[in-house]
Amino acid sequence: MSWSSSWLTGSQGKIPAISSASSTPLGNPVVKRSDKMPPSSFPVVLLHGSPFERGRVHGLYFAGQIRTAIRQMKRRHGTGAFRDAERRAAQSWELLATLAPAVLLELKGLAEGCGCSLHDLYLHSSFEFFLGQPATGCSAIALRGAKGAIVGQNWDAPPSTASDLAVFVHTGPAGFERAVVASVGMLGWVGCNRAGVALVNNDLMLDAAPTGLPSQVVRRLVLDQSNVKAALDTLTSVPHMSGRSYLLGDADGNVAAVEVSPSTGARQLEGQVLVHTNHALAPDVQAVEDGETLRSTYPSSFRRLDALRRAISDTTNVAGAARVLSDTEGMPEAVSKDVSVREKTQTVFSVIFDCGARELHLCAGRPDIGSYSTYQLAPLASHQSHRHDRTNLRAALLESGLRGHRSRVPDVKVGRR
Repeated sequence: MSWSSSWLTGSQGKIPAISSASSTPLGNPVVKRSDKMPPSSFPVVLLHGSPFERGRVHGLYFAGQIRTAIRQMKRRHGTGAFRDAERRAAQSWELLATLAPAVLLELKGLAEGCGCSLHDLYLHSSFEFFLGQPATGCSAIALRGAKGAIVGQNWDAPPSTASDLAVFVHTGPAGFERAVVASVGMLGWVGCNRAGVALVNNDLMLDAAPTGLPSQVVRRLVLDQSNVKAALDTLTSVPHMSGRSYLLGDADGNVAAVEVSPSTGARQLEGQVLVHTNHALAPDVQAVEDGETLRSTYPSSFRRLDALRRAISDTTNVAGAARVLSDTEGMPEAVSKDVSVREKTQTVFSVIFDCGARELHLCAGRPDIGSYSTYQLAPLASHQSHRHDRTNLRAALLESGLRGHRSRVPDVKVGRR
């Protein structure tokens, strides 16, 4: 476990640089990687303009990978299951248009950019429309730091998922809006926004509803909020399709953990130091938990939670959070996880958000053997770009430490439809 420590000297003084063992020229948008091991770093892509334009550039940039993922999704589920999922998606379409119009515009742009059906892309970001759950068990923490909340997660998934991950930095008329770690063609797994609100989340084996909003849409709505209280109001008000836990933090040091299900709604957990894995903790949420599916899908969940509780004592900063997420007790089914006989998942990335400093710390792969790269988002958050001037955006990228590590300001004419 380590941090990159190289520095660049620019017109604005010393600014952190991100070490990258696999940098490629800016003109090369897609890097082929082995499906067996996580990459040493993820591509970073700056998307600017309207929601439609951001989606369009995303689609253009990763068109081949997205089309491949759509084909694999259809083949994996089969014709009958895919048609059933399409019917379920149609039931939530009006909700999407009403509650998340910016997300819908982004999906429309994504469809134009990659040449895929809009409905296929909605399904691609919405595993809830398919029966069964993906195996993406995670370990998450949230705590109050000296100058804002610290929120972190180990994202555990099949090793093959690593090759489709990227960091997407969204900027709009007022500048930086949010940064998300997402699979290409999707809306985002975790993220933080301009106001310093950060979100991570875990899969729970709870009841499901035939309609509502998919969780990746919910996550984007949460990342539109200015603080934890507003984020909690959002989680309480939207209709959820399946079970999930959300850990939140903001720049003022507020933290929250919420478990949601279609039948119970949102249930907040108490505490200022919060940990969560893949089983419910609130009594009324536990009442709708599928214990048999939990034990077969995430048998390590209880052990990982106990390890988090032991490791997090006296943790108050990013370094302490990294130590907690690097815990190997019970390996391979540890917090920093490897593939085991019972669970075919491993920690594909580890992320820590320093909400007060507006910093994203990201480790590709297991943090106990990997290193964190630091992405400073404060320069982007203070950058105003009403005209989306490319020179100014590049300057802001340089200050943030994102430039030169497969970061890109794509060539796009803002406002073009």
